[in-house]
Amino acid sequence: TDAYISQKENRKSLDPDIYTKYFYQFSGLSCRVLGTFFFDTDKKLVFGTDLENFLGAHNYRVYKPQKAQLQIIVNKNINESKNEIKEKIGVLRYASSQSYDENRIYAPDVFLKTSDIVARRTAFFGMTRMGKSNTIKIIISAIENLNKSQDKQIGQIVFDINGEYTFSNQQDEGSIYDKFKEKVIRFSSSLNKTKEYKDVRAIQYDFYNNDTLEESFNLLCDELEKDKGGINYLNQFRNISIFDMGDEYSSKERNRQRKIALYKCILYQAKFDIKENYRLYFSGIKKYPIASKSLAIKDAIKWFGDAEESLRNDKSSSGDAYWDDDYDVLYGMLFKRKGSGFGSLTKFNKLHSPIGSNDYKKDIDTALREGKIILVDLSTASTQTQQKYIDSLCSYIFAQSMDKFTNDKEPEYIQMYFEEAHNIFPKDDKDLRNIYNRLAKEGAKLKIGISYSTQEVSSISPSILKNTQNWFISHLNNKDEVRALEKYYDFIDFSQSIIRNNDVGFARIKTFSNNFIIPVQIEKFTT
Repeated sequence: TDAYISQKENRKSLDPDIYTKYFYQFSGLSCRVLGTFFFDTDKKLVFGTDLENFLGAHNYRVYKPQKAQLQIIVNKNINESKNEIKEKIGVLRYASSQSYDENRIYAPDVFLKTSDIVARRTAFFGMTRMGKSNTIKIIISAIENLNKSQDKQIGQIVFDINGEYTFSNQQDEGSIYDKFKEKVIRFSSSLNKTKEYKDVRAIQYDFYNNDTLEESFNLLCDELEKDKGGINYLNQFRNISIFDMGDEYSSKERNRQRKIALYKCILYQAKFDIKENYRLYFSGIKKYPIASKSLAIKDAIKWFGDAEESLRNDKSSSGDAYWDDDYDVLYGMLFKRKGSGFGSLTKFNKLHSPIGSNDYKKDIDTALREGKIILVDLSTASTQTQQKYIDSLCSYIFAQSMDKFTNDKEPEYIQMYFEEAHNIFPKDDKDLRNIYNRLAKEGAKLKIGISYSTQEVSSISPSILKNTQNWFISHLNNKDEVRALEKYYDFIDFSQSIIRNNDVGFARIKTFSNNFIIPVQIEKFTT
């Protein structure tokens, strides 16, 4: 046609002279081929992740796709899934400088296929205040939108190290709680928060509760080791043996119950709050019987003072001595002997709450399997205490899902979110039975997804990194961290921009459905 001939003539007019052509033979274009778009036999547009063939580039032309074409390129695999729920996560961003597209005329929307996140591993890396938490909030919202479209609900739990998801703050515009109040259950390690907000449940242990007595004692011992590890009597206190249960009717078991009562008396003296009318249940001895086998805690302290000599010198009906080294330590703590005393425990009474859930792990697990959002505020706890709570909860949830899986039952979908993951996850693969390594390797079959954020790629176990399918990378300022990142996918192509560009919310994203990394300006989370 005339139009074709005219187009051909125009192309010829663009051909350079013979000398320039000769020069071009010794030049080239540096680029990375992401793949090939082609039409299959059904005239359907398909993307292949390589090249079928290539020729010398001495006479190639380069065409820059505009907004409509880029919309297809960056969302190709997502748009193919017609029944999948997708969520706008941001817009394509070419560079830190936006003078060329300041009004976003050329930047297409970028979408996230929500199912890419569910039951998979997702990493959020970047410096502080670069938008990691904002992105996680958008992910949580996307999953909630997915829940609206299906019967099987996905439970979500956020281990909120800084309290930014659970409570509003001046820096962030709204929290997850503000947006999803009807579906959220809040827990907190702060007694002040449980008093200030009626709907916030205590996540502290009730140190007097027998069901969690060993767990709470271990937590106390960890705090003592960190704070006063060099004091001899505290080292002895941490090593007392009061949890090895014997035969229910044996003198050994009755003696163990007396030691537990002694331990609770020490807690009381150290100002660990106690419920009204609380009583201690333990057996007396021949010279000092207890008629009801229970005493109010103040009466129990007096009983131990009166019965000390008999406990030291007498024996049980079976001929076993009552007294041992544990009694020495416990009596020393209770009655302040030999430089010892309960005063060393007083500063740790903030770990305890008389309204602490007797079985908060079970409550949280049940709510997750019903599709609730659980926000666990740990902002007032020490790093070691945070680790204890998170380890315990993750292990419990994992065990419940594994139990269903091994008994041929279908586990429910659960998403876990870990802030400041460098303080929680292992840094190496020495212990592959570690709960976080197990979540990374076995979580998919149990329908448990984990999302974690941190400033340091190198702080995360390689076992977890190797099993991560979704990556959201914002600004990193350290070449060692970028080199650790370069081992995965094609992030080596973005090394320089990741170091140099520190724009808030500017992320390089590789998701499970996308065949290549996309630079995106993330949307701002709103309530």
